[in-house]
Parts: sequence; structure tokens; C-alpha cells
Amino acid sequence: MKLKDIIEIKNEYTANKKYKIISILGESLKINIKSKDIQKTANLTANYNTVSSAAQNNNAHSTVHYFIAMLKAYGIKNIVSSPGTQNAAFNLFIQEDSFFKTYSVVDERSAAYAATGIAFETGEPVVITCTEATASRNYLSALTEAYYRKLPVIACTFYNDALNKYSLSQQYSDRSVSQNDIKTLSVELPQVYPLYNKQKCLTYLNAALSTALYKGEPVHINCPSLLNINHINTVKTLPVDIWRTEIYTQNFDYLKNALKNKKIGILIGAHRKFDSDTENLLSDFAKNYSAPVFCDHTSNYHGDNKILISQAARMLAEEYMPELIIDLGHITGDYTSNKLFSRAKVWRINEDNSFHCRYNIPAEKIFNCSEKYFFKTLKSKLQSNNTNYFSKMNNRISEFKLPDLPFSTPFIAANLAKNLPHNSSLHLGILNSLRCMDYFNLDETINVVCNVGGFGIDGALSTLAGQSFAAPEKKCFGLIGDLAFFYDMNILGNRHISKNLRILLINNNKGAEFHVSYIGQIKDKEKRLDNLVAAGNHYINGAKSWADACNFKYISAANKAEFLEKITGFCKQEHEQPVLFECFTSSIDEEKGLKAIQNG
Repeated sequence: MKLKDIIEIKNEYTANKKYKIISILGESLKINIKSKDIQKTANLTANYNTVSSAAQNNNAHSTVHYFIAMLKAYGIKNIVSSPGTQNAAFNLFIQEDSFFKTYSVVDERSAAYAATGIAFETGEPVVITCTEATASRNYLSALTEAYYRKLPVIACTFYNDALNKYSLSQQYSDRSVSQNDIKTLSVELPQVYPLYNKQKCLTYLNAALSTALYKGEPVHINCPSLLNINHINTVKTLPVDIWRTEIYTQNFDYLKNALKNKKIGILIGAHRKFDSDTENLLSDFAKNYSAPVFCDHTSNYHGDNKILISQAARMLAEEYMPELIIDLGHITGDYTSNKLFSRAKVWRINEDNSFHCRYNIPAEKIFNCSEKYFFKTLKSKLQSNNTNYFSKMNNRISEFKLPDLPFSTPFIAANLAKNLPHNSSLHLGILNSLRCMDYFNLDETINVVCNVGGFGIDGALSTLAGQSFAAPEKKCFGLIGDLAFFYDMNILGNRHISKNLRILLINNNKGAEFHVSYIGQIKDKEKRLDNLVAAGNHYINGAKSWADACNFKYISAANKAEFLEKITGFCKQEHEQPVLFECFTSSIDEEKGLKAIQNG
């Protein structure tokens, strides 16, 4: 076949093969290809393999380079390779790096079983790697063995990200689902072009490699192929902009020295109620190291040095930013919390022994232990901190004066916060109710809940109702927007509803969240967003008829004066019925109110 015939082939898959053939011919035989033919070939393959193109043009590191760099960072050197095209670039690089100890086994089934033998003898993780198509299917029996014997085999499969299950492409294998008992976790690495995917890629690699190294269990890594083999000859270095985490389970009291005279912050995401021992230890640690404890209301921390995340995030000056963050808890609904990580190293406490690092921000150390054990171990009267960090931050926050707010969620939240009775519960709707309440301090006897796990609007009222069922002696309050309320309102007719339930409904006749989210981005928002994006004008008559039908006491307010007249009675008076307090606001006032509390 002539070179011209190769170029004329139209099939996408063959175009990729053709590109490799021409590359090899051009490299090995120095064939002089006409420029128009080169351009024609480039056009045919441009959409097929964007990574190869980006890597070739930019001399940039590919995902394969980052993968190899992370293997070295974790000291993982044993690799059993089976031949193939998709993993060829990976194999070419590692075979020329003396750090790795490589073995060649053609049959993937045998390769995987050989890896279990190496892992058993050495006690070290072993990588197995193969091409696409059915090659990886041959790993299943050996990975099952590794799973039940707790052997750290790292199955590295490769995929061509131009292919998918709808394209009738040759050799494509769908690895999105696999058996539960062949791996502890499975990750699919993204392309690092554009580079905003880099931190996501490194987070996935840390999750998988730390599981293999520290837990000694099998994992699966699906890596995008680098089909431009010549790129390995072009970019022979490995990236240095990587990170790896260190895992601790016990005996880490020597780390106290790393805490001395640091600006330490403790960040708590959504958290179950603390037991008294853990909360006291955390509180003592915070006082000893002058560490602010950054919380949103779902953190449910009621100890010393507490500072609301939203209040702290208003202070962007470097002098107020922590140098080290001890991160615990789960998802926080406070979107401003990422600002606190601007210059901090991160230590993460994972009580469930699973890998997490918030916002893909590098976790220098991860502690797979209980929070109680962590703070008890690092508590020290001798290592007190002289930074006065908490006092300085707290004093700065106390200087903030609440501006005059329009009748809006921030105004309502500020006054609800002041009137909630001791030992009550508060459930906050996603998202604006939670966001606004997180700017205002609550009585420390109040526990706060928000559905930040699934982070949807569809169950806020039902969750609140469930809380009221379980604690009939306690007043259970809800602050919720109109879309979430009407989505879930059927629960209000439930026969278990009792007089301890108090609902404050903010009705701006739309999803005002979508208006405040697009501040300054969309012209004529009222006209353009309300149709489909913000779902405006659905429940124009409000909730009174529904409240009456469900035997709720109904009250309402359309301005600040009416609200202030009724909020104390809503919160503190005894009622013989559950109460629904409906407040009618506007999206314009919602925008103004949010800007006012955010800008300080």
C-alpha cells in the first residue's frame, strides 16, 4: 500500500492507526511526506485524539506522565506488563526508568496471578497493565483472589477517550461497572488537557495508590491512553507538580512539633452530634493552639473558639488565613469555605478510613482514626501556641456591623437566629436558606440539620417532619424556600404531625437561588430566568389553603414590620397546632440582601 492510499482512508479508527504508521515511517525511514498530505492526515485525526495533539504541540505532560510520577512518589516499583497498543506509551516509559522493576507476561490472566505472587512475597503493591478490548477481562479471577486475600494489586487498564459505547468502535470496553469483589475502589483518570483537570487526576491517583499502599487492597485505575508514541520521546521528564498524602492510623504524637506556632484552623463540615468527650477534647485542642474552629451550622460543634465559615471568609487578607487546616466532617453547604484553603496545608481526619480531600485540595496527611483519638493524641499543655490566631480573627469579625437589610432571606435569618428558643432543632433548606443562616450565630443549645448529602430540594420538609416525630418534646423549626416547600408539601398531611413543628416559608414565587447565582451575568433576568430556569409564578396563591387543610396555624408577613411583629410569637409562644409562617419576598430584595451580608 502506498503512502497516498494510507492517507485516503476515511475510517476514524484506521485514521488513528494511519497516523501512527506515518509517524513511525517518518521517524524510522525519514520519508519526506508532502506538507499537504501531513495536513490532510492531521485533519482526519484531530478529532480522534485530542490528547496526542495537545501533548505534541505543547510538549506538555500527559495523564500517563502524571500516573508514572505518582507511582514513583508512592514508591511503587513492581510492574507486570502485558503487550498492547493502548498501554504502549506507559510501557515504553517505565522500561527505560531504572526505578521500576518490570516483568513481561503475555497472558493477562497469568500476569494478574503472577502479580498476586509478587505482592505476597514482597508485601508491596504490584501494578498490572494491559491494553483495551477484552484484555482486562482476563484479570477478573486473579483480582478476586487479591480481594479476598487483601493483596495490593493495582490493575491499570487503558482506554481511548475518543471511543464510547455508542460509536460502534473497535476494541471499546465499558469499564464503568465491575464486580464488587475484585477491587476496593475504582477510578477513571481524566485527561489533564486542559490543565484544570490536573488536581482531579491527582486526587484520584492519591485515593487509589494510598488504598493499595496503606490498606494493602486491590484497586483499579482506568487511564486514558497516550497514542502518540513519539510524545514519550519528546517529553522524557516526569511532572513535579504532584502531591501525595501520608496516611496515619496511630502513634503520631511526634507531629506536635509541626503544630508549634502555626496559624492552625479546624474546619468541620456537616457532622453528627458530637459526644461530649470528643467535643471537649476538640475544644481543649483549639484553646491550646489558639485555633479557630470554622463551622457552618450543620457542623453541630458547640465548643470553644467556634467561628462561622461565612464570617471568616469575608476576611481575605493573608494575615487572617490559616497556615494549616485540620479538616473533618462531611460535605459543607457553605460555598465560601474554599477561600480558607488559599495558603494552608491540609490534614484530614477520616473516621471511616476512606480517602477524602475537600475540593481536590492536596491533603498532606490523612488520619484514619477517630476524631477523639486524634485530638487526644495531639493535645499538649507543653506545646501551647503563641500566635493568638483565634483572638485576632474573632476580634476582626466582631467589628462587622450588620447593614440595613431589605425584607429578604438574610433579614429573616438574622431575626430567626435571635428568637429561636433554647434546645430546639433547626432544619435549613438547600441552598439559600442554609447560605444566609450561616452568617448569623445561633444559641449553642440548638442543633442544625440540612440535607447536604444528596444536596437536593426534594426532602427538606419530610426530613424536618421526621425529626419532629422523633423528638415530640422539642420545638422543631424549618427555614425553607417556596420551591422546596411545595415540592415536598404532601408530608404536612401526615397523621404524625404535631404541634412541635414550626415552618418558616420564604415565598418569592420562584427559585430566587437562580437569580442570586447569576448576579451581573444575565440581562432581563426576571423575564429570561423565570420561565424555565427559576420556575416562577407556579404557586401564586401561597400556602394558606394547604396549611388550613392540614390543620396548621397559618400566619404571614409581606414586609419587615409585619415580620418583626410576629416572629417572637412564632418562635416562643406555645401553640396547640403546628405553625406555618409564610413570608413573601422578592428576588430583587433577595439579591440586595445577599450582597449586603457577603460584602460586609
